[in-house]
Amino acid sequence: MANPNVGQREAAAWEAYVGTDPADVIHDEYSQLERIERSKAFRGFTGGKAYIGAIQYKLNTSVKAITDTETLDTTRVDVFDEFEYEGKQYAGDYVISTKEEAENRGTAKKFDLDAGKADNLLQSMRQRINADILGAQSGNEILGVQDIVSATPTTGTIGAIDRSTYTFWRNQQTSGAKTSADFDNLRSSMRSTHSACSKGMGVMEPEYYLSTSTVVNGFESLLIANEQVIDKTDSKQVDGGIDHDAMRFKKAKVVWDRATLAGTMYALNNKNLILAYQSGKWMKAYGKVRPGNQLVDILAVETQCALISDNPRHLGVITAIT
Repeated sequence: MANPNVGQREAAAWEAYVGTDPADVIHDEYSQLERIERSKAFRGFTGGKAYIGAIQYKLNTSVKAITDTETLDTTRVDVFDEFEYEGKQYAGDYVISTKEEAENRGTAKKFDLDAGKADNLLQSMRQRINADILGAQSGNEILGVQDIVSATPTTGTIGAIDRSTYTFWRNQQTSGAKTSADFDNLRSSMRSTHSACSKGMGVMEPEYYLSTSTVVNGFESLLIANEQVIDKTDSKQVDGGIDHDAMRFKKAKVVWDRATLAGTMYALNNKNLILAYQSGKWMKAYGKVRPGNQLVDILAVETQCALISDNPRHLGVITAIT
């Protein structure tokens, strides 16, 4: 077995080597971040220290049934306001010395050390942002799903709006605790959450349910088993009846990410949960610099972003799932 303390200089330049790149034994698949990046929830903005948007939070109370000569109520009714989310900055760097560069070339070169360090830095930043998207803010990081789609939606201030005062800014929440058998209340909790998050029947429904692999496997265990399903419209066969992409509740996909809070499932959509970023500042790499007193090059990468919601009432969380 290789000595794990041999160091990156020796690891990158050795007499015999199997493979072209170092095996990745630390990074996970950052599925939630990738899911957002592929959707309309990934939005670039230019300038400003915060992400601000207008909301329509109240009905016009002057509307009423009248007689033909009745006077109208001309009292001005304020129906608009705005939310505000602070943007956050992430940064990291890697250092490569001239000695490392000299050793990592020619026939002794096992893999491109410079490119490997760059890829490791990128994946490390993706891991951190993915974890923070699914986490809860405790310092300089962005607000996470645990903040915006809260297990206690009647408390706290999100986007500069106090949820304890304004009921329209509260997400949906219900318990998924079992009665007797494991996950025996999960589907009923998903049904009630689905209805609560919807603007109307078939309008603004959850697009996906996100949880841990344990809970998603529990959901799958409740479904009717199929050895094989054949779609007669295009003759596609679905392995086992259900695959990762096709498993659904109503029209919404059921997916998981390792960073999701245990015993929790989120009902989300790509219109009301948004990853906003500063244009030109998403995984932005800067040119290498060399300090005047060291024979090393330093490359820095930054990201400026925020997780925001313009309408939390269409988002939901099922808590205490057992």
